[in-house]
Amino acid sequence: MADTENKAAEAAFFDKAYTEDSRAAVGRVYSIIRNRRLSYERIIYENVADKRVLEYGCGTGSHSLEMARKGADVVGIDISEQGIRLATEQAAAAGLSNAAYEVMDAEAMTFPDASFDLVIGEGILHHLELEKCYAEISRVLKPGGKAVFMEPLGHNPAIVLFRRSTPGMRTHDEHPLLKRDLDLAHKYFENIRYEYHHLASFGALPFVRTPVFRPLVNFLDAVDRGLFKVPGVGLLSWYVIMELGRSDTPA
Repeated sequence: MADTENKAAEAAFFDKAYTEDSRAAVGRVYSIIRNRRLSYERIIYENVADKRVLEYGCGTGSHSLEMARKGADVVGIDISEQGIRLATEQAAAAGLSNAAYEVMDAEAMTFPDASFDLVIGEGILHHLELEKCYAEISRVLKPGGKAVFMEPLGHNPAIVLFRRSTPGMRTHDEHPLLKRDLDLAHKYFENIRYEYHHLASFGALPFVRTPVFRPLVNFLDAVDRGLFKVPGVGLLSWYVIMELGRSDTPA
């Protein structure tokens, strides 16, 4: 019952979030994400034409609409009926017959095994029971397929404090990923790469409305790339891009 209630609460939260801008009040913090988003999009859009793609937790369409424009055969799932309705409407308005959307439980998908070349998602895994969703993502990936996720981390005390001070922006059962959550991925995927983002780059926030802001973010992102070469430092970052690959050999 608790699991059903939690999922109903998540669905209600995101039904509301997709019709309201819940992050508008703290938009300044999110102003530093441009380079991280560009890196994520570079990875997911590469050679996507003719691939079968699942957007896991697609919201109102997120990246799936652009992937469909680039020639992918895209399916998006989300727990929010409102998000799926809006995504379907946008795909229809854009004339994209190769993008379909469905309300579905991400922890118990109804797709057959080995259905997708690529699974993508942004800020979704930390809402879910990882053992279940890792297993499901691995199951629906074809041999040689890959999953790419962009997720928040939970080790930096300052970021943890920020989250606690903005409870209305998140659901009560969110759990930013910890090292043990990253390690768990090795149980289900053979080829794994992590790319960390945002530590020194927070230093640009006082300059967000000045001409130096964007060059300063670029500089501090470069500083971060150097810092993250030191083992363990990446865990103090705000976000990680996760590339989770299946081997070419069927299990």
